[in-house]
Amino acid sequence: MRRNTPSIPALALAGFLWSPQPAVAGDLADVKARGVLVVVTFPLIEDSFMAVDVEAMRKLGKSLKDMHDPEHFKGVDLDLMKGFAEKLGVKLRIQPELSGYGGLIPALDRREGDVAASSFAITQKRLEIASFSSPYILQWDVAAVRPDGKIKSMTDLKGKKVAVIEGSSHLERLKALNLNPEILLTKFVLEGYTAVTEGEADYTLMESRAEVGAPVSAIYSALRVAARVNETTYGIAMRKDSDLKAPLDEYLEGLKKSGELEKILTRHGQGAEAQR
Repeated sequence: MRRNTPSIPALALAGFLWSPQPAVAGDLADVKARGVLVVVTFPLIEDSFMAVDVEAMRKLGKSLKDMHDPEHFKGVDLDLMKGFAEKLGVKLRIQPELSGYGGLIPALDRREGDVAASSFAITQKRLEIASFSSPYILQWDVAAVRPDGKIKSMTDLKGKKVAVIEGSSHLERLKALNLNPEILLTKFVLEGYTAVTEGEADYTLMESRAEVGAPVSAIYSALRVAARVNETTYGIAMRKDSDLKAPLDEYLEGLKKSGELEKILTRHGQGAEAQR
């Protein structure tokens, strides 16, 4: 008697229908499996949030893109990410993104890192394509000018030449202010700072917690705050709907409640006491 043996395609279909589907690993599981948290960042030379040790680069004979050891960086974001990695029980690796702030989220989407920490402002446009932790600092976008400049208020900014970082949140928010500026695109904060001090631009947009009329910061003391332009908050970015958000928010909330966050900010000149 002839048996009705299932065809190979039928067997394959049956296997597809009945075999258990593997669970899709989330970002948190991936980080713990590899034992490393990879942080994408746009490091600067002089910065309170993520600065690279230039002397270490020289001694090691490495370019910036090859610097991955957390010991060769410093700043608020580095300290936050070192603590978060420790909480997860993993090591920390730094992944420099040299194209600028505009390249941080695309780098996450290419899975070159798990989170982006780089004095990264939370904006509506960025929230459409990425998730962010709860804010860990409130800053202002300020118009930074030379003390002998004629800019005294927001009204004085109209039609003036501004140095602004390409791909930055400054550029995104500047377009909504209707100031009709002449824009000088820069790559780094220091480049904009130099453009103003040397008279190549009337002002530059920087982040600061300083009052109007005060020096922008200890690092950029040659410029003063002419006007507070926008309120802004920093957060840690990750891929949209990443499951790293919940443990990261819990970690940051713990730092706030314990007072450790303020200590980290103060250590790098960004705390409330340091600002006063």
